Amino acid sequence: MATNPYTTPSAQVEANVVAGVSGAYGAFRRNGTLKTVLVSLLVADSMMVIFISGVLNFLDMQQYQSEDYLLQEGPSKLDNIIQLSGTAYGLLAIITMVIFAVWINRSCKNAWLLDPPRMRITPGWSVGYYFIPILNLWKPFVSMKEIRSASYGNDHSLRGILPMWWMFWIISGILAQIVLRMYLNVESEDSYLMACKLDLISVPVDVILNYLAIVVVTSITIAQERRVTQWHP
Repeated sequence: MATNPYTTPSAQVEANVVAGVSGAYGAFRRNGTLKTVLVSLLVADSMMVIFISGVLNFLDMQQYQSEDYLLQEGPSKLDNIIQLSGTAYGLLAIITMVIFAVWINRSCKNAWLLDPPRMRITPGWSVGYYFIPILNLWKPFVSMKEIRSASYGNDHSLRGILPMWWMFWIISGILAQIVLRMYLNVESEDSYLMACKLDLISVPVDVILNYLAIVVVTSITIAQERRVTQWHP
């Protein structure tokens, strides 16, 4: 039985799935608690996005156009709040990414248990593809589709949700890169305000992305629990 998360296991594990509720990567992993934690983090992420990129960003635009702000020395109270909030959001984003990666890895291992013939991408690569340039444009989506298909036992569940989730994932990533580069290369008041406006546009994109991610995580987790319960009540 294969144990390397980056190596595709042999097909012989299929016969052992129902009997022992164990697959190529060990026993079935119940992800209910992990799902709850991840959903909470995604909700918190949305709230932070609205607060920082929405409210604080809007106030910063008004502040930046104020003559008093341009004449004052040192950062304002709003500047300090933005800096502290940005640091807090950075930590939240890292924690969310780690938990999301753990959920993907565990869900992929469950998928190999539930329906091995539908699986091609291993648990290790289901996470690793997110960090490889060019491949990260479509391989994570392919991996999530395989996990979906193995979890539900069909290829049509979440058919509309998954493409939308991945589309917003790509759009969010592109916007984030553009906004970051604009902030790092501010040359005038107009260029700074343009970066702020684009940051505002990213707010609904990120909130929708988090909502779709919650739907995907919740649906797949419940589907896996339901399917394994049919074998081992």
